[in-house]
Amino acid sequence: MLCNAECLFVGGFDEADMLAFKNTRERLRDETTFQDYSVCSSTAACAAMASTRPLLLLVLCSLTLTDAQLKLFNLRASDLYTNILGNPDAYVKVFCGSADLGETSVRNNNKNPWWEEEFTTYKAQENDVMKLEVHDSDILLDDQLGVCQRQLKLGTHTHDCFLKKGGTLHYTYTLG
Repeated sequence: MLCNAECLFVGGFDEADMLAFKNTRERLRDETTFQDYSVCSSTAACAAMASTRPLLLLVLCSLTLTDAQLKLFNLRASDLYTNILGNPDAYVKVFCGSADLGETSVRNNNKNPWWEEEFTTYKAQENDVMKLEVHDSDILLDDQLGVCQRQLKLGTHTHDCFLKKGGTLHYTYTLG
């Protein structure tokens, strides 16, 4: 018989729930499916399972939404836009989601800069958007040379991004 609304557990978790979850977790180590947990053979079994279901669902859901470490490194640019004042004084601003991770140092008078800075956050998630803004530092107002945006995926990835005003930003990131 399928568990119904009458046997769902609502409320906090006590020591018995934690013990039941521990036993369930140990059983799951050797099983490949969760079908045993979708059907109850008796009212008592349904009640026992229902008391652990919220905790089990919470753990399973948190596995897909956990934060991961994002590390951005190996930032460099090539053939950046030059204006009548000469080569750019370039730097990069780094964002992940709504978080501002900082900016690189300025590489003066260099159309092919390489930045040594690495940026790390532990609040990133797969499918978050990382944004890199390349700027030319000037006395009054900095010029934006281009913006790169990338949806994050697990693993290590190297990308090239073509900038609106010319040139390419090259970078590598690891999410995991």
